[in-house]
Amino acid sequence: MSEPVVVVKAADAATLAQAKFLVEALKPTRPLSLLRLEPDSVTGDPAPGAEARVADPAWLLGRQWQLGELLGEDAGSATAVTVRSRALPVTAWAPLDDATVDRPQDADWRPWHAAAVLEELVQDVPALALGSGLRQRAEAGAQLVELLHDAGADPGVDLAARYPLALLPDPADPDGSLDPQGPRLAAVLGGAVPDGGALAADVAGGEPAWVAGSPDPGVVRGVLADWLAWVTGAPDSGGAWSTERLEYRFALRFGEGADQVVTRGTQFGSAEVRWSDLDWAEGAAVDPPPGAPSGAPVATTATMLAAPLRYPAQPADRYWQLEDGSVDLGAIEAQPHDLARLALAEFALTSGDDWVVVPLDGLLGAVNQVLDVTVTDDFGDAVPVPQLRDPGFAMYQVAAPSARLLDGVVLPPTAAGTLVGEPVEEVLFLRDEQANMAWAVEQTVQGASGDPRARAAEPRPEPEPDPDDLDPDELVYRLQTPVPAHWIPLVPVALRPGSVHLRKGAFLRDGEPVLPRGVTLAPTPLTFPGEEVPRDGVAVRAVPVLARRSDGRYVRWAAYRVRTGRGEASSRLAWDSARVAGA
Repeated sequence: MSEPVVVVKAADAATLAQAKFLVEALKPTRPLSLLRLEPDSVTGDPAPGAEARVADPAWLLGRQWQLGELLGEDAGSATAVTVRSRALPVTAWAPLDDATVDRPQDADWRPWHAAAVLEELVQDVPALALGSGLRQRAEAGAQLVELLHDAGADPGVDLAARYPLALLPDPADPDGSLDPQGPRLAAVLGGAVPDGGALAADVAGGEPAWVAGSPDPGVVRGVLADWLAWVTGAPDSGGAWSTERLEYRFALRFGEGADQVVTRGTQFGSAEVRWSDLDWAEGAAVDPPPGAPSGAPVATTATMLAAPLRYPAQPADRYWQLEDGSVDLGAIEAQPHDLARLALAEFALTSGDDWVVVPLDGLLGAVNQVLDVTVTDDFGDAVPVPQLRDPGFAMYQVAAPSARLLDGVVLPPTAAGTLVGEPVEEVLFLRDEQANMAWAVEQTVQGASGDPRARAAEPRPEPEPDPDDLDPDELVYRLQTPVPAHWIPLVPVALRPGSVHLRKGAFLRDGEPVLPRGVTLAPTPLTFPGEEVPRDGVAVRAVPVLARRSDGRYVRWAAYRVRTGRGEASSRLAWDSARVAGA
């Protein structure tokens, strides 16, 4: 049952004031969900109501006195607002695992790099950075040649001849029919550009001998260092991805000393880190790692004009001002559980013109805290705001597991925008109720050319042939039906009483285990908690990402994107089946 709604319509200002007094005097015991006074004409002529005639001004003043409208102590309006604030900058970050997710102070803390963005450090998966694709290795080699040319450095050797580019064999595609682009790229790029993968491995293992013999070894060393960072990602990046949990888990440290704040992101799998992905690790104290920047608070004092709050279809605050006819706030129908609608109506009808907008710039990559607010009115009086926040209301604030709110607003140091390429790997985790197990289906992997290829195009396994000496009417027993090679079984196991986990298994084919081709399912052993693969399934994509830092430099990395699947599926796996021979 909805709350009572009172709509009073009056012909003139005097009747309107009387109606307001009666509503206040005869207010029902149950709270009104909506109260609105509307001038209207009972004769059909709107002219008297628009004229707003006052028959007895003294009576109207008396009613205003009775209702307390003449008791204002200060009739001044806010003209300026002064806000003192401080920002606690980010100083360090750390990847979390099962052992440190509840004790972030024990994690492997790494210093925050100047101008870095959070995604390049947290989302980076170094195993996916370059890969073995011919296209990626050729692009990396061509990038080094271009950097050396721009720097005017001569390596002193023919890099294309020293690191020849060749097409690596794909065991699942020996004849190249599944990835015909590979041989074409090898014919065009072979001998023209060096193999960036082999070159990066040589440089990462130590300085190659040809560097010292180059005409300008100092410039070559600088170019190689920048190129290797571009290929492999930022230093100390990666490690936050948990394949078992299919999510990123990390911690951030802000400020220093007694003012330090530690936040955690324990269930992050989307593209951008938002404030809602973080929680406050209350009481955690972390020593700054070597090389960490200073976390000294950045104090700011800003004085701004008190601009009135305005929004579309706002009720008019002047008598002769016409309102927007497309919105009728008096016709709102609200139920007791329609909290958002009731809050909107209460704000618009009661205090919509009492609010001012004070835009405050926050420091990106910091915890921004407001210290005090002072309002200056048109009489020149400065009035401090005694309470800056409502204890019963919070928005955009990070909370601790104990429900305590962090003082301040966290602005994660994220990128303004990212460019995402085509996925190089796609894995679908799903349930198979018919087989009573779960599967990890490799839908897309990186081919020999470096382009994604669908594993569903691989030849399906043939069922075992029937013996030749069987009678056509005899039954043939089959232990199990064949399953495509890209369906990796997740077998239920009980690691402890009362819990069910899913462990990566393998089928035997010709005496050899059928293993996954991609990087995502490469770890062994690989065990997932049972709740990580719901009935809807989970889709995981590995994509290359490009972004720009705050200093204007480009940065690239490889990351995972996690989204909900499309439900259950059937692998057509069956055991202990019997059928007629030849059928």
